[in-house]
Amino acid sequence: MNALASVFIILASGQSQGESPARLHEYRVDPGHSIVEFSIGFAFSRVKGRFTQWQGTILYDSIAPEHSSITAVIETNSIDTGWPNRDRHLRTSDFFDVERFPTISFRSDRLHRVGEGWIADGPLTMHGVTRQVSLPFELIPGSPARSPESRNMILNLHGTLRLARADFAILGGSTYNSWFTRARMATMADSVDIAFEVEGWRADAMTYRSPALDTVLARIVQSGVAPHLQRLRERRNSIAPAEWPNYFRGQDFLVRALLVANRVDRARELARGLTELFPTSADPFLLLGFVSELGGDHRAAADAFALGKVLYTPPVRDPNELFSQVDDHWFYLDLLIRVALEAGQTAAAGELARVVAELYPNTARAQARHGQALALSRQFEAAAAAFTEALRLDPNETLALELRRRLLP
Repeated sequence: MNALASVFIILASGQSQGESPARLHEYRVDPGHSIVEFSIGFAFSRVKGRFTQWQGTILYDSIAPEHSSITAVIETNSIDTGWPNRDRHLRTSDFFDVERFPTISFRSDRLHRVGEGWIADGPLTMHGVTRQVSLPFELIPGSPARSPESRNMILNLHGTLRLARADFAILGGSTYNSWFTRARMATMADSVDIAFEVEGWRADAMTYRSPALDTVLARIVQSGVAPHLQRLRERRNSIAPAEWPNYFRGQDFLVRALLVANRVDRARELARGLTELFPTSADPFLLLGFVSELGGDHRAAADAFALGKVLYTPPVRDPNELFSQVDDHWFYLDLLIRVALEAGQTAAAGELARVVAELYPNTARAQARHGQALALSRQFEAAAAAFTEALRLDPNETLALELRRRLLP
């Protein structure tokens, strides 16, 4: 078994090997399945609320969890207490002053175990004030684990924290609400109870494996790529042309599965065949460029990447779409880059990351991923520039914030 195959198999199986890069796993916080709530005493009752817009990145060390870290950024303008008038007042300079201080941020500097749980120590910045806090939390038993529905790896944690408003100079006031008199202000507690439930997710080399794909994989391993390509040609001739592009993604996953199965030559043969079957799409050429780079054929990789860049068409956004979706083409390319970086294939992943960053110049995570590849190649100055560009595009991009502090000297 060659080194290329071994690192892919380590990653696919979830195993580790000494200090292998595969032990550090990147989880993206899913705000739709996570919540940050607060509760504060007021006038013989309690006001409860939450922040609805936030993002976070967790780098989870599967061997030594104490080496894990998290960065989270909350948008203060998204405060929601269930009463619009109160929310508008809380956004003013009487309280959160969201125009001056649009975010609350936390990053862990150190994790240590306490009993069955953990404590994350690090700076919390709110209302322009930064203080060191100790954030207690617990992982859900068995977490992280693979979801039977999405096939993603899921990491769940929850915890509570008590903060003092005065520590962050959130004192209250009546400048924008004359009803909030001194007498009413006096009934507001200083201690605020925070509760959070966080779900992080990550796609990996096994997320898109299926029994059907494994059946085709076994057939290719036994009979070769040529019969499979012939079946694809026959299939293309039997369906409507508009439906044919939908067949690419399954073949893309098949190429990746061949890499995991230590069939690098056949992966490249299939990738080359896909450029003939899907000649107007950029993705097959980018895939071929990556596989060629893995195989050490730098000239073929450069040619394939160049053709992919020529064929690339930026996604067209629907102006009527209420919920902007991640571009699928970028997502699957980014997954390929990340899997390769985690497997230690920095050179090939770096070339693809560079091309993707050029194709998606306005996507912060594409720039952050390029910065990661550069940093792992010890090109620290270029990596710093890539992270800076990612944060210029999105100052709240927690992937860039997390990678920059973990990877740059």
